[in-house]
Amino acid sequence: MDGTTRARPAVRDLGRRGIVADVGPRGTRAAEPAGGPDPSQEGVAAPHVRAAISAACAGDPVAVAEMLAALGEEHRRGWRALPSPLPEVPSLAARSRSVLPPNLDPDRVLALALCERGPLSVLHAITGGDADRIASSRFGRLVEAHGGIFRFSDVALRTAVLAASTASGRLRAHRLLAAAYAAAGDPDAALWHRARGSASGDPRFVEPLVTQSRIALRRGSFSRAWACAEEAVAHARSGTPAHAAALLCAGHAALSGGWVVDALERIEGARRIDGAHRGDATAAYVLARTLRLGVVPAPAGLIPGDATGPGYRSAAMLGALLSAERGDHERSAAWLAVGAGMEHDRGERSALQAWCDMLAGGSSTVTERDGSAYVAHALCLGLSGDPRAGLRALAETDAPATGEGCAVLAARAPMHRARRAVAEVLLHVWAGRIGIALDLLRAAADELPVALPFAGLAVALSRRLELAVDGRIGSCSRDLEANLPWVREATGFVDRALGAFLQGRSDEAAVHMRLWSDRRGPSEPFALPGLDEIGPFGAPRAPEPRDATAARLLRQRVRETRKSGWRDELDQVAAESRGIRSPFERARLEALLGPACAVRGDRSRAVRHLRAAQSLFDESGARAWRGMVDRRLGMLDVPRHRAGTSGEEASAPALEVCRDAWETILTARELEVALLMAQGCTNREIALALHVSVRTVEVHGGRIFAKLGVRTRHELTVLAHRTERHL
Repeated sequence: MDGTTRARPAVRDLGRRGIVADVGPRGTRAAEPAGGPDPSQEGVAAPHVRAAISAACAGDPVAVAEMLAALGEEHRRGWRALPSPLPEVPSLAARSRSVLPPNLDPDRVLALALCERGPLSVLHAITGGDADRIASSRFGRLVEAHGGIFRFSDVALRTAVLAASTASGRLRAHRLLAAAYAAAGDPDAALWHRARGSASGDPRFVEPLVTQSRIALRRGSFSRAWACAEEAVAHARSGTPAHAAALLCAGHAALSGGWVVDALERIEGARRIDGAHRGDATAAYVLARTLRLGVVPAPAGLIPGDATGPGYRSAAMLGALLSAERGDHERSAAWLAVGAGMEHDRGERSALQAWCDMLAGGSSTVTERDGSAYVAHALCLGLSGDPRAGLRALAETDAPATGEGCAVLAARAPMHRARRAVAEVLLHVWAGRIGIALDLLRAAADELPVALPFAGLAVALSRRLELAVDGRIGSCSRDLEANLPWVREATGFVDRALGAFLQGRSDEAAVHMRLWSDRRGPSEPFALPGLDEIGPFGAPRAPEPRDATAARLLRQRVRETRKSGWRDELDQVAAESRGIRSPFERARLEALLGPACAVRGDRSRAVRHLRAAQSLFDESGARAWRGMVDRRLGMLDVPRHRAGTSGEEASAPALEVCRDAWETILTARELEVALLMAQGCTNREIALALHVSVRTVEVHGGRIFAKLGVRTRHELTVLAHRTERHL
């Protein structure tokens, strides 16, 4: 029999049919890393895994910490389905000793825990007493009954009972339950318990268990589907077509749940065994391998030249989509070319082609409102300038009935729901609802593997949202990153720049942004809120919504505004900004207009723009950005006669900020001369430092004064200190 660890099915999936949570191999426990738990990894877990463990421990923080430490890394990170029974931990064992009534038959208690929920006739069979008198019996503290259904009432106690059980005890309890469900007229549940109560493999169980698994997949009971398929694998004879069918069914269930290591192992096993399942397994293999390793396999060697089946067609569509989302547009085109020779729905392929073209930088032309392109359609509406229409499109589409272009996943799969959740968060970001977007992302992360869709976009998105709202990167981002099975290109330079900028350290932020400009890695599938208020300019290499594009170009104009004619230019920018519908993007522009006016000595205009930014950041929920504006308003009340305004040399921090502010106006040589002048260097000293003539320095100085709107070195130094104060 197969010795792999199996998941603990969700209570709501299994209890209704009497299929219970004990689906692990007989006599096994959750795996620990060699030498015990790794202390450096304790506490790091995918958010949805942490939430599931918390539910199993009834929210006891001590038990949750012990359980996470006892689990293997792949279980903590959500790469494998949680084992069942969960490991025994001290706090739950103590709870069991203190709560469990004495003198109860342990086999009957275990049967109640395994069953968790069922008809009263089964309760009667387990306890051996009258179900109507159960409340006054010794078992009354363990169960609750209502509407002809009973359930185990203490979740944490149930987890403790299962964790402390032995393999022989579970065999006896399953046999008891098999007889009880047979008497109750539930053949599916009876079959399950007979299979679990069998001490040796029986191939007769394989086909009905695979059938149950497929039915559960269609109904959205993914943990039950996984449990049934894994039990079928355990009973199948190795290397037979039935074994391959069970492995493929288990792989589909694991993919649906986001358990990528389990999925890849099962699907690879199915492909090795039986050529009859090769087409169906290929699409699942493409998705599983991509999610596990982060790289889309090439079509060569996977798709035979005469391939025409639906499995190969799904593989071609998946390969093109996943490659495009990872920025590998050459491989995306290769997969599309493979799919072009297969018979399939032309509308479906044209929608995929349009989506891949859009991710490659083309126009957003996906027009289908339902079916496999409903998420793409909603995002394209957002990119075209109407994220609210995109949110309506998501809300109006029957998401459980669609599969987003992936036939290997069931329609209600957590992976599909995770993709939809990330799209919804993106649309709220594009609409400027930063606080709402973060709340939605955190809520979705507690239930779904949101780190996996869109090439791990949710990890970077969570970091940017936490910075915008809280001013720091928090535990949600850390735990989301733990769910990624592949090494992801970090966005650390921009994140560090944002953190410094929001804390008022513009010089440090400028350094990080220059490093980002020098070492830019692969781009995200979609442009995320970054930092163009400071540092080098750079257009995003990924699709961005129209409001973000308009605001970015206006901020560039503000930074390029020269001293002469600045009022008219900034007034024109302010007028054009009124067409920006996103309160967050509009607020960032107002927050830049304020310092631009302050640097030029117009305090009243600066205050008006900064107060507008405060209101808009409040509307968007970007609290950290609001705090940054508050500090800038406070700086306007600081006495302006600081060091440097009386002719003293400019400080090093001032020069760092000036370098970033003036490089959009001055040439590289003029910038060098201006910074040395602000330090108090004479023309001769500047000439010696730059290896040019004094006359050349004088020419550069005249151009600098004209571009910055100053007349003397003293005014240049004053301007440097204003820039340091307000940027």
